[in-house]
Order: sequence, then C-alpha cells, then structure tokens
Amino acid sequence: AASQSARPARPAAPEPAPVAPEDDIPEDDDPDLDESALSGYDLIVRELGATVVDEYPTE
Repeated sequence: AASQSARPARPAAPEPAPVAPEDDIPEDDDPDLDESALSGYDLIVRELGATVVDEYPTE
C-alpha cells in the first residue's frame, strides 16, 4: 500500500481588523468604483443571457 505523508497544519489566517462603516464608503474618485453595477434582473440578463418567460407579482 502507498503511504501518505502527513502535511503539517498551516496556521489559520488572522482575522481582518473590523472596519468602521464610515471608513467602508468608497470615495468618488475610487478607480475601482463601478457606477454601472447591475443587480437583479439586469445582471442575470447580461451575465447569463436570461430571458423572462413569465413574471409573478409579489404581494
């Protein structure tokens, strides 16, 4: 039977420091800020090429 060598356990990555909500807001000149971000229906259509067959109203 082939023997398996045991790997030493890696230490866990340290938890990131908590960020205050006011520090978590992107600046207006942030190059990573994407104003064209989509969500919901528009995102699914763009990324997956989805087609709406029928819509159900939510109450």
